Amino acid sequence: MSYMAKAKNIPWNKGRRGLQKNPFLVRLNKSRRGIPRTEEVKKKISKTKTGKPNLAVQGSKNRHWKGGVNPINNTIRKSREYKLWRTAVFERDNYTCIWCGAKSGMGKAVYLEADHIKPFADYPELRFDIDNGRTLCRDCHRKTNTYGNKRVGKV
Repeated sequence: MSYMAKAKNIPWNKGRRGLQKNPFLVRLNKSRRGIPRTEEVKKKISKTKTGKPNLAVQGSKNRHWKGGVNPINNTIRKSREYKLWRTAVFERDNYTCIWCGAKSGMGKAVYLEADHIKPFADYPELRFDIDNGRTLCRDCHRKTNTYGNKRVGKV
């Protein structure tokens, strides 16, 4: 057995002093017994135990707030119209990759992607045109000249 295998089996709390062994924590625990908590403290404890976020740090009060910036690209790709376009392209091509003919079934799973023939960013008027879409498997989609950041120019 190697050194690393032994190290993985060591409990995270080995050698740490628990509540019962630390005299300060024992005294603190005993001193708080019998003292009722205020409603404010109870609400704070309840929020932390339920996993609800602290409302004071959401939205514009959060230090990472950028003024509600959301790229228009994300908004469009999450829209209902885009999802309907994608489904229509898949149904037109019978859920089959038009280049290699790959299709899910018979124990084989193929991840299909709806590809824009003319790029999404360059032709906003063709974004939801079914004739501008094609069904490709992930491997074939990566081979296109418009996949990711390897665009050469307008098609």
